[in-house]
Amino acid sequence: MQQLKCLFGFVVIFATAIFLSAPSFAQATAPKPVRAPCGAGFVHNQQFQPSINPLLHKASFQLADVQAGALRLSFIGHASFLIESPQGVKVITDYNDYYRAKVMPDIATMNIDRGNHSTSLIEPGIKFALRGWDIGHGIPRHDIAYKDVRVYNLPTNLQDFGSSFSNFSSMFIVQSGGICVGHMGHLRHILDTKAFAKIGRIDVLLVPIDRRVTQSIEELIHNIKGIRPRMIVPMHFNAMFTAEEFLAQISGIFPVKRTTQSSIILSRATLPRKTEVLLMQPRTSFGEQY
Repeated sequence: MQQLKCLFGFVVIFATAIFLSAPSFAQATAPKPVRAPCGAGFVHNQQFQPSINPLLHKASFQLADVQAGALRLSFIGHASFLIESPQGVKVITDYNDYYRAKVMPDIATMNIDRGNHSTSLIEPGIKFALRGWDIGHGIPRHDIAYKDVRVYNLPTNLQDFGSSFSNFSSMFIVQSGGICVGHMGHLRHILDTKAFAKIGRIDVLLVPIDRRVTQSIEELIHNIKGIRPRMIVPMHFNAMFTAEEFLAQISGIFPVKRTTQSSIILSRATLPRKTEVLLMQPRTSFGEQY
């Protein structure tokens, strides 16, 4: 009988130990949550009711102008854009020392390590400085959320160094106000179906059109058709004749529109139903600020 009691006590102690250790074991082995691609789960998805003009109207640079369910897109110059959310979050793409807005971004993205696409001078007020290339710590994987904005990247231009891979550029995707904006960066190759799935749904695609250090026109069209944005905004050009040349080549595939404005208000309700190109006017030239 004494032996039976001892055996029972041992079983109770053993079972209690397993029960108490179970939570820490589950916590240690639980997989990290994976965020869905852009468009699968919005940070902020209120409906925007358009006022007078359904797509374009002259926008001032007052943050109060950005209503819930919308965002403002401003073309600073070259490949740099200012994106403003309903909660006043400011994102500047390709933050650099040569094309500047006189505003301090909360989030600065830099797709490549080049003078007019990046900077080493990050002001203390910038909360997130996201570099799209390998700075010696491996291929960067960004996915951050701040207030009503989410920003993540897709590393591109991967290079095989035998035992490891590296990259020198990234696409960045900005999600806010129910809108997904994709900045293609210095993409130099066609994307495959896996890449399209990682990018997710893109509403507005900012595309480089110089064709000298980025994609050829054939590669660009392939990638646009794979991403299927509702709006294409040309970027990465210094002279308007480069933009006009691009429009002449692509106008047989997608409708083309022009605006003399450098800022537009976007919402899902006012985006075109089928893909079209919108040529915006850059706000600054090389070395200027606004």
